[in-house]
Amino acid sequence: MLKVNLKTHRKRLLADTSGQKLFVLLSIEVSKEVEERGKLFVSFVLDTSGSMSETVNDKSKIEIVIESLKKILESNILKDDDEISIVTFDDEVKIVLPFTAATEKEKIFSSFEQIRTGTVGTNLGAGMKVSLDLLKDKAGIKKMVVLTDGNVFDLDLVEKVLDELVFSNISVISVGVGDEWNEDLLCRISDRTLGKPLHLCDVEIESESSSSINISKLPYVFLNELGHATQEVVMNLEMGIELKEGFSLERITKIFPVQYEIMIDNKPYLLGNLESRRRNVYLLEFDVPSMPVSKVEMGKIDLYYQIPNADMKEKVGPFEIGIEFTKDQLLAVQTDQEVMDWVQQRNIEKIVSEAISQAHKSPEEAEKILGLARSLTIKLKNDNLTALLDKAIEEIRVKKYIGSSVAKTLKIGTKTQLLDHSKEDMPTDDDIRKATGR
Repeated sequence: MLKVNLKTHRKRLLADTSGQKLFVLLSIEVSKEVEERGKLFVSFVLDTSGSMSETVNDKSKIEIVIESLKKILESNILKDDDEISIVTFDDEVKIVLPFTAATEKEKIFSSFEQIRTGTVGTNLGAGMKVSLDLLKDKAGIKKMVVLTDGNVFDLDLVEKVLDELVFSNISVISVGVGDEWNEDLLCRISDRTLGKPLHLCDVEIESESSSSINISKLPYVFLNELGHATQEVVMNLEMGIELKEGFSLERITKIFPVQYEIMIDNKPYLLGNLESRRRNVYLLEFDVPSMPVSKVEMGKIDLYYQIPNADMKEKVGPFEIGIEFTKDQLLAVQTDQEVMDWVQQRNIEKIVSEAISQAHKSPEEAEKILGLARSLTIKLKNDNLTALLDKAIEEIRVKKYIGSSVAKTLKIGTKTQLLDHSKEDMPTDDDIRKATGR
């Protein structure tokens, strides 16, 4: 059912040396015979605070949201037994539509008349909690789509809801509109729940390379993201790792198709759902103890997953991770270029975050760090992200800071812009550590 490939960034490490890292690339694809998906449950959590009445291209933001929901129902993207619900939030939370089958179009269209802008409150946490209660006991693919154009009033509640979302295997598509929303929070929501952050802006986008999308394109955004959800044919993927004494797992990052960190506080590690005919790439980072000259099976990985309408979980594995320790420095420095390309992709997000935090204190240092990120995107042939960085570098040269809009676009872009890997030489890890002070 699953095609799994493991590859280490080095086949050999130096013997009798402490403080070394080993990066392991885990690539997973679903085999072609798995085509049937489970029932899809989508809960829309919509900001209806007063600012959503602001107009863009002669339509209010909330009118565009309603139009987008109508487009979903008018398309053939949902199966007859798929269900949607709608929850709105401002000062109060309201269930506009409990979960309703996609075939009940009249009932769903009637519910749109209840979506109205209200007060200035933005109680996102309360809205997510109500949506979670609607979703958590459903059996199938569970998605929450959050849309807000303002700063959240109840951050503590959002954090509490996140833990429940993770263990209920509910991923969140976080959609921020305009410039006032908290991009760090929405990125965190998507990270924790293995979802995706998106940025909608109020102005027309001239560049096709921008990670921002004009809000008028929201219908197509919803259709695209739900299209991916309808391709999820493997659910509740989990990973177990057994390691030889002295070796430790420090980090798991999903790098493709969207980049986010996998929580490693609890075992087994929750990896989410997998789409049909799409490669999913994870990067595992290990701390390696000092070892004598030897060949070591440092650990093994098992994967567990469910397919639609199956009561039991399937298992694939174990997959062994082996490494050789040598005194030969020339052998120890040889790296696998593909793995290193993915390592560098992961690092771009950290570099950009460091530049944004430095921008107000030291614009010159921030520009230098952005230049390093730009060199990585050029080597990786990621033209879209290079263009975003060019815009940020130009702004910091002229204004001596990075504005809110550009910062949000960069943060989303480092998570969602895909890379074509180059095999040419790239900045080293030491270059990156020096530039970021890490």
